[in-house]
Amino acid sequence: MSDILTKICDLKKKEVESLKKVQDFVGVKRTTEVRDFLSKIKNNNNFNYNLIAEVKRASPSKGIICENFDPIRIAKDYEKAGAACLSVLTEKNFFQGNLEILKSIKNSIKIPILRKDFIIDEWQIYESYYNEADCILLIVAALNNNDLRSFYNIAKKLNLGVIVEVHNNQELERSLSLNVECIGINNRNLKTLEVDLNTFLKLSQEIPNNVIKICESGISEKNQLKKFEKFGANAFLIGETLMKSDDIYKNTFELIKK
Repeated sequence: MSDILTKICDLKKKEVESLKKVQDFVGVKRTTEVRDFLSKIKNNNNFNYNLIAEVKRASPSKGIICENFDPIRIAKDYEKAGAACLSVLTEKNFFQGNLEILKSIKNSIKIPILRKDFIIDEWQIYESYYNEADCILLIVAALNNNDLRSFYNIAKKLNLGVIVEVHNNQELERSLSLNVECIGINNRNLKTLEVDLNTFLKLSQEIPNNVIKICESGISEKNQLKKFEKFGANAFLIGETLMKSDDIYKNTFELIKK
């Protein structure tokens, strides 16, 4: 089976094996404090919906999304418009991202940053930490149970936030068995790239109230945010809709204002 997620992860394994030969993190120091990502999206905001605004140039489903890609300007616009946190794509083959983008953004803003990538090796968790990420994403569909548990525990020991991402009931059950703090429900099936907004509506009802719930993918309108919040969404991860807009600041400000 050669779905998109498998292709991305296969390339990522080769990339990580090469990187591990030239980089370890012995003696490396992190230069910034870890910002508390999950606290920023946990609390109810009376003025704005909690937005995790995504910085990405391209995607496998759409190709180039943002021609005039200036990540620092985009990040500052998101922060000024009221985003709670940022998500920065660092995968290079399909999203045209890298860790240098994340580091440059980290020094330009004050809100926490998620490193959005495909983590298939514990080495990448240390890589994320020492490249100034505040939170990582663990995609349940890409990991077996042992790696999922191990990677989650390593990240927590480093004081990193963790979003455990699911898109069906089986993946949700695997996540809940770990007693995770935060679950991201992705409305996009990463194997086929199809989007179904009912995914969040169905799965969110199976998650305990004390677990932070993030609604990811396919969101473009304020009335969707209102509806998903009623179904328990604490935060919304939005990328494509905002990245392709003519005025990122204005559109972000208007979308998230209650």
